[in-house]
Amino acid sequence: MIPTVFRDRWLWVIDKPSGMPVQGTRKGEPNVFDALAREVAYLGLHHRLDQPASGLVLLTLDQAINPAIASLFRDHRIERRYLAVLDGELEAPARWDRPIEGQPAATQVTPLDHGAGMTLVELELETGRKHQIRIHAALAGHPVIGDRRYGGEEVGRRWPRLALHAEQLTFEHPRSGNRLALCAKVPADLVALLPALGSRDLPGPRGDRLPLLPQRSGGVHGPRSKGPGPQGRGGAAD
Repeated sequence: MIPTVFRDRWLWVIDKPSGMPVQGTRKGEPNVFDALAREVAYLGLHHRLDQPASGLVLLTLDQAINPAIASLFRDHRIERRYLAVLDGELEAPARWDRPIEGQPAATQVTPLDHGAGMTLVELELETGRKHQIRIHAALAGHPVIGDRRYGGEEVGRRWPRLALHAEQLTFEHPRSGNRLALCAKVPADLVALLPALGSRDLPGPRGDRLPLLPQRSGGVHGPRSKGPGPQGRGGAAD
């Protein structure tokens, strides 16, 4: 079963497990879209998450809300935060802005902890290019641990899964006006890597520090006061 983090009549946000593709593949593997589409009359997909990564994916349940959600992504009004473990030790915050396939791309990087030749970082996307975090990390000389594609065999062998997790989505609900901060707990197969670099805690959704174990639960931090083209059943890539 794919965990649900938030659902109403308009939106469905799920916590994708590592190894499961968001859409169908040539291999015919089980995927998020097909599994969920069987349960509803309509399902719209607006962004993607790499198959080896884990974490939040936002889908729509009514075509009427698609233009509003597409506008949020297009205008960068959905805050997307990720946790990753990178190869090497990164000491200071950085902004990676190398173009990807000729298109502007920017990623904000904040180191949280480091040790054993690795760094736990929080990343925020300013743009949504395909494989953006993985490409930017590799270009910066700090590929994501477990990433054979962009980091090479040695980095890929350091952990059995890609050490990348889409932890938080924050945005204003187009219908209710409530500001939602949706959080997916860090899965056990990634939490287990953190003690190897000396990390004993994790960043909280408001900048506080939380114990490494037990894991914090995913869910909605809110609702608070008001303050790209969809794929229907049957999208813009992150």
